[in-house]
Amino acid sequence: MNGLILALVLVGGVFTTATPQIAAHHGTTFLVALPSNPTTGYAWTARVRGSGIVSQGSAYQRPQSAGMGAGGQQVFSFDAVRNGTATITFSYARTWEKHVAPIKSAVFHVTTT
Repeated sequence: MNGLILALVLVGGVFTTATPQIAAHHGTTFLVALPSNPTTGYAWTARVRGSGIVSQGSAYQRPQSAGMGAGGQQVFSFDAVRNGTATITFSYARTWEKHVAPIKSAVFHVTTT
């Protein structure tokens, strides 16, 4: 986790559900980290509405504990490409369950300058 925190400081910050308001500067990258456990079949997906940011995808970060089935976090990367405002809506669901509501969601409001 310390390596991730160091990397986040260099790119512009990491945000969690405790920080739903994001201010990003044009030309920077910011990360959103959400608790995740792919052994359950659940994964986060992101939907961006608005302007000013571009999603660069996500990666799963394993937990530091070696416990079987322990959850880690899914880290999403976004580039602030121009001034604007956007809303990122994250949904935590099983992708094969098409008509089932997500078990969790998170919404972030982003302003880029």
